[in-house]
Amino acid sequence: MIKQTQNYTYQTISAILFIVLIIFAGLYFTKKTTSEVEEQECPEPKALVFGILHSWGENFYDSSEYLLGVNVYNFGEIEAKNVELKCDIYVGNEEGYTISETPVTTVTKRIGNIASTSFKYSELEAEKNIQKEGSYPLAVCSVSYCDDCKILNDIIEE
Repeated sequence: MIKQTQNYTYQTISAILFIVLIIFAGLYFTKKTTSEVEEQECPEPKALVFGILHSWGENFYDSSEYLLGVNVYNFGEIEAKNVELKCDIYVGNEEGYTISETPVTTVTKRIGNIASTSFKYSELEAEKNIQKEGSYPLAVCSVSYCDDCKILNDIIEE
């Protein structure tokens, strides 16, 4: 009978030590992950801008130029600064596809700042050249630059 009592005692002590070991291991890993999370810094918020051609056509008052209307959106929670737009005009065909990937005309314009979570309309002027552009010119506009912000077109292209 004494042997059975001692056997239960060793089993009980072993079980208690095993439980204590699991508790200490859990506390150690919990503390380690908590300190790792505390050490990580949140990324600095940036403006997220996107520009798209809204409309374009021949200038009513000057038939030698195009007017390109561009909508620019800032989806970020901070102001986008020194935003620059770029519009490329390509040679197109009847179906609306570009014939060449090289633009025949490129126009840029700095439009300034765009408030957080807002939109701005801007208009660009481009010289019209039917000899270069052909009968079916196509225009594409986007944001080409801004200070310390992300450009959505660049992210999509990656």
